[in-house]
Amino acid sequence: MIRISVLASSSRGNATVISGGGTHVLVDTGISALRIRKGLAECGLSVPALSGIFFTHEHQDHVCGLGVLSKKDTLNLYCSRYMAQDVRGMAPGALFTYLEPGQTLEVGSLKITPFCVSHDALDPLGYLFECEGTRLGYVTDTGIIVKPMPELLAGVQGLYLESNYDPDMLANSGRTPALISRISGRWGHLSNEQACEFVRQIAHPGLQHLILAHISPECNTPAKASRAMQATLSELGLSTQLHCAAMANRLPWIEIQ
Repeated sequence: MIRISVLASSSRGNATVISGGGTHVLVDTGISALRIRKGLAECGLSVPALSGIFFTHEHQDHVCGLGVLSKKDTLNLYCSRYMAQDVRGMAPGALFTYLEPGQTLEVGSLKITPFCVSHDALDPLGYLFECEGTRLGYVTDTGIIVKPMPELLAGVQGLYLESNYDPDMLANSGRTPALISRISGRWGHLSNEQACEFVRQIAHPGLQHLILAHISPECNTPAKASRAMQATLSELGLSTQLHCAAMANRLPWIEIQ
């Protein structure tokens, strides 16, 4: 079994706890250290209980809490070599492990395989988490579905998936043309429909839980993202439980078997 609890997720901050077989890891530290510690406590955990912190990329909404978090505890950090060069100064006492896309590593009871995504960052990564036959895909901050993703994540029982923007809301958001192009381009984020298309590619009856994540508070709504995805799940005849991660409230433990 794998359990996942999203402490926060949106364009303003991201952090997620993933547990399996007694091993606990954090993905990203994009909220304050105070909120991370509070969220972990609500999960029955603490920073010393973490076997590691895995990073998707170095943007502030994914790393901003790292500096303060590292002052009290020695952290085991996992990220690409290039990202480590960028954030090492935030956590000079941390222990870094460099990740290579496609190379699986074991951390306690978890097997973790990083893979490439398409975002304007330093070697951004998505992840496949495995524990005793249960598999969870973690996909965020990618402008397109990179070729290995559907094959690697085929058959997952759980999926954390970015559904960042609604195209009409983005177009009318008041953002500059350059920013709109960046968000909707191949190095930006997934729209609601792109997220739906990815689910169509990997859909199977064993997909138990789907968490929509990184929803933009200005260019999307949980209702719009959920409506689009629920229509897709119904079209596919799936009984997958759909969840929306939020910025302000922790998404309680979800158990995936």
